Amino acid sequence: MNAPFKKLSEAASTVAAYSTAVQLGLLDRIDREPAAPAELARSCGAHERGVRVVLAALEPGGFVERMADGRYRPTVPGLASLHPILPLWDHLPESTRTGRPVFAGDDPATAAEVYPAHVAFLAGLWQDQPAEVAQRLRPPKRLLDVGAGAAPWSIALATASPSCRVTALDLPPVLRATRHAVSRAGLDDRFDYLPGDMFNAVIAPESYDLILIGQVCHLFDEPSCAELIRDLVPALEPGGTFAVVDAMAGGPTAAACDLSLYLRTRRGAVHPPKAYRGWLEGAGLVDVDAAEIGGDGDTVLITGTRR
Repeated sequence: MNAPFKKLSEAASTVAAYSTAVQLGLLDRIDREPAAPAELARSCGAHERGVRVVLAALEPGGFVERMADGRYRPTVPGLASLHPILPLWDHLPESTRTGRPVFAGDDPATAAEVYPAHVAFLAGLWQDQPAEVAQRLRPPKRLLDVGAGAAPWSIALATASPSCRVTALDLPPVLRATRHAVSRAGLDDRFDYLPGDMFNAVIAPESYDLILIGQVCHLFDEPSCAELIRDLVPALEPGGTFAVVDAMAGGPTAAACDLSLYLRTRRGAVHPPKAYRGWLEGAGLVDVDAAEIGGDGDTVLITGTRR
C-alpha cells in the first residue's frame, strides 16, 4: 500500500472508531471507570466483538490503553468532548474559498461560548508537559495564569510549590471549568480568580513573581501577542519571570495546528520562536531563553526576566 493511501486509510478508520466510541457511550463509560469489552458491550447495548475492534483501532493512536487485566481506559479525561469539533473540518473547503473561519475563537464572546466545554480535554493534551515546566521554572510565590482554562500549568506549579498562590485569569464562563479542575486537584485554598478578557484585565503593578501564558498565543496574530505581553509585564515584580509555553512553527504537528487555527480563529497562527523572543525583548524583558519541552519538538518554553 502506498504511503499517502495508507495514511488516509488509517486516519479515516481512526476518526470512524472515535466517533463510534463516542456515540455508543464507550468513552464516557471508561472515563468514569475502566471496563472490559464484554462489560462495555452489556452496559452500552453493543456487540462485544464490535466493541473490541473499535477500542483496538483507537489504541495505536493513543486514545485508549488496555490495562494488564484486559480493561480499557482513556489516556486523557474528557476525550469524548472533542467529538462536537469534528464537523468543523467539513467546512474547510468553504473556509479555504472565502478566507473566513467557521467561528472566531480569538473573539472573547465566541471563546466564552466554545471553550468551557473543551478546556478539560485540552488540558489533557499536554500530558506531562505541565510537570516538566514546573521543574524548569523557579518556584513562584505569586503566579498569574493568563488564559488559565483548566489550569494544567498553574496546577502543576502550585503542586510543586506549596507556598505558591495562583490567580487564574480567564473569561467568566471558562473560569467555572477552571474552578472545577482546581477543586479536583485539591487546591481550592491556593487559587484566586480574575474574570475578564486578558487584553483588558486590570492588574495591580508588580503583583506577581511569575506570569505564565500557556498554549494561548497561537490563537492570535503577532501584533496582538506583542501587545498582550507588553501590557502584562508591568504586573511582574522586578526580577520576576515571564513565561510562555506554546506550539512552535517548524514542529512536526505545526502544519496541522495551523490548519485547525485557520478554521477556528480570525488570525491565529503557530509562531516561530524568534517571534516570541522579539515580543519578550520588546516588552523590556532580559535574559530571554527558550527550551524545548515534551521531547517531541512541538512545544517550547520561553522565559524572560523583568529588570
